[in-house]
Amino acid sequence: MSFQGKAAQNQLYQLTIMEMEMSSYTLFFLSFVTLLVILVSLVSRKSTRTSSSNNPRRPPGPWGLPFLGSLHHLITSQPQLALWNLAKKHGPVMHLRLGQVDTVVISSPAAAQEVLRDKDISFASRPSLLATYIMCYGNIDVAFAPYGAYWRALRKLCMLELLSSRKVRQFAPVRDSETMSLVKEIRATSRGGQPVNLGRLLVLCTSAITGKATFGERCDSDLRDRFMSAMEVVQANGSGFCVGDLFPSLGFVDVASGMRRRLQRAHQQVDTVVDKIIADAEVRREEKKTTTAGDDLLSVMLRVRDEGDIGFPIGNTNIKAIIVDLFTAGTETTSSTAEWVMTELIKNPKMMMKAQAEVRRMLDNKSPHDHENHMEGLHYTRMVIKETMRLHPALPLLLPRVCRETCDVGGFEVTEGTRVFINVWAVARSPENWHEAEEFMPERFQDSEVDYDKGTHYEYLPFGGGRRKCPGDVFATAALELIVARLLYYFDWSLPNGMQPDELDMDVTVGATARRTNHLHLVASPYKIPMEN
Repeated sequence: MSFQGKAAQNQLYQLTIMEMEMSSYTLFFLSFVTLLVILVSLVSRKSTRTSSSNNPRRPPGPWGLPFLGSLHHLITSQPQLALWNLAKKHGPVMHLRLGQVDTVVISSPAAAQEVLRDKDISFASRPSLLATYIMCYGNIDVAFAPYGAYWRALRKLCMLELLSSRKVRQFAPVRDSETMSLVKEIRATSRGGQPVNLGRLLVLCTSAITGKATFGERCDSDLRDRFMSAMEVVQANGSGFCVGDLFPSLGFVDVASGMRRRLQRAHQQVDTVVDKIIADAEVRREEKKTTTAGDDLLSVMLRVRDEGDIGFPIGNTNIKAIIVDLFTAGTETTSSTAEWVMTELIKNPKMMMKAQAEVRRMLDNKSPHDHENHMEGLHYTRMVIKETMRLHPALPLLLPRVCRETCDVGGFEVTEGTRVFINVWAVARSPENWHEAEEFMPERFQDSEVDYDKGTHYEYLPFGGGRRKCPGDVFATAALELIVARLLYYFDWSLPNGMQPDELDMDVTVGATARRTNHLHLVASPYKIPMEN
């Protein structure tokens, strides 16, 4: 398969070692914090509350412990659910003290609109977190760069050069090739009725799409595989807990525990490979100038670097930070969403049949190279995808924001420096905006005149909204739709070992994304033999 290389064979070993290290780190941290809590408790001998006693206009919130604040409320694999339950008691604008960090959580469409539209400029910056600072070269990437002239230049680069609708259309051959490789791999793996690890294959497919779009077809495949393998280690490490992010005065713990060293080591692996990829691309540029229309994203960034036409100078380090962003945002989020789509369809056989009938009616007797041109006709399948993103947003709390200036939200004062989360998982379950909000009902989007894809309807925000809305939504959606369509077109799907749909686990683990705790394993029965490309 085109998106599997030798480097991937070492991945299980790398991740196993990393998990062992993380377990040791977690034990160390818990022991350390327990000792501190005991000492502080002996001094104070009473719990405190995150209340409005010092600031009567502070948003209400749950009670807190000495030193830990409200962290004990979030000891769960699903923090978005814990925060939603707290918001039911304390309101849609809720204050928590997480360690030493003042935090506000937004849990309603109206409050989200205030933050993302009415006062967007006041909440347009990001906190500096240890993992992103190391992995993203000092937060000079698009996702975590502080708000200002530099970030605006990067945003312009993304919207006009890297992730515009025109540019995304140019990558149609990449999506075609890699999704057909996915189909062929599923056929090969499922011979004899063996279940396939669909979740893992989806990760490989989305990695390959992002890799070829970023580095181009001419990039050495071994280098590309090494980069994707290194990025998996980065993403796994980056989703870990860093003490200094919540306890700034205890930043030394991340050094003593080895967390900083692990992050730096993972970053170095990526940096070494990307340096080589950029060097090879420079050689190819000297040998033969490529046209703008055919440029991969790396070539575009190198051209912009040399021409300096975005109003802010960028160098190779800036380019490397953007590449990390592209892979972080373009791989696990898309694969996780595709896996949730298939999960919901396998749990709802009638919806599966309806979506498959639509896809097969639309794509039958069409050349595979022409499949993507028919996505607009897949009205029901698109509704299935939208409903999946409503119930299973890849980033249930989006990325954190920082209040740049003291202002009011929902009648409460949010002070400068407060960290702000939008609980889009809770927002999308607002009973005031969604009928039977907990149910999977794709038909709710039928005949809707609302364009939910622009991030301006605050009850539905899978890609966020405002200035910091995900700039890669068009890129992600194009890949997601073709992946789902081809899975439904080429295969009939069933659960292994006679399992019934209502027996399928729906467990969620929130790390870098909200993914299935256990990868989805399904039996694939070929419906159509894919035409040779």
